[in-house]
Amino acid sequence: MNIPIHNLEASYNINIEPISYNNGYDFNTIHKHNYFEILFFEKGGGYQLIDFDNIPIKNNSCYIVKPKQVHLIKRFTEADGLLIQFTNEMLFTNTFSLLKNYSKSSIIYENDLNLTKEFFILLNRILNIQRSKSEYFKEKSIHLLSTLLYSLEENIKDQDKEKNIVTKKAAKFIDLADEFITHKSINEYAKLLNISSKKLTQIIKKELNTTPLKHIHDVLILNIKRDLAFKELSYKEIAYNYNFDSPSNFSLFVKKQTGLTPSELQKKLLTQ
Repeated sequence: MNIPIHNLEASYNINIEPISYNNGYDFNTIHKHNYFEILFFEKGGGYQLIDFDNIPIKNNSCYIVKPKQVHLIKRFTEADGLLIQFTNEMLFTNTFSLLKNYSKSSIIYENDLNLTKEFFILLNRILNIQRSKSEYFKEKSIHLLSTLLYSLEENIKDQDKEKNIVTKKAAKFIDLADEFITHKSINEYAKLLNISSKKLTQIIKKELNTTPLKHIHDVLILNIKRDLAFKELSYKEIAYNYNFDSPSNFSLFVKKQTGLTPSELQKKLLTQ
């Protein structure tokens, strides 16, 4: 079985569809994709699983799924709305916090009819531009995508306070930890951030209420869960990919972090 990772293949990577559209894969099974997907539900019902968090689908609500995240959707028949899919290449800037790994919540807003109406207008404007195939339809729709993202940024659930240099350092560490996971030490992360390991520990404790090592372990266990959910790799292969020196140490780590053996954890993930 190939890991179901779904792609946007076209050179122009913005796609808007009804949530109920007949797509090319079974969204009722766990899958991943290499693009961002933002779902605007006008009518709710059912739930989504996003990186193993069970999220009820509510009326007039908006949810985001990021590249590499595990996704499954079990919606009621009447639940519908619009979704937009896009890749990093369609962005003028990489400053949107809702697209970053440090933005943990997949819920952008819930139970807000006015916001849903506002975003449906924007989505339909992009659709109309796409259909027009005018000379600059790509450029115009990319600009409107940025407008949509800026509006979402303003209304994001539990919006962060204004970022300062400490928060930026924490955000950069989160991005680096997601990129390298077990391939760098705490000292190496600190050097990449041009700070001491002691200062890094202070920042992460203040901003995330954890330690750099605990955060790396959390990222690692999430990626292990993603791999286990697809049953594509053996435990030995997963252990090797994350720099464990033996399958037994890999099993001990999983047991310590989750209270379950790899096989027990895999069984639990596959029955969600």
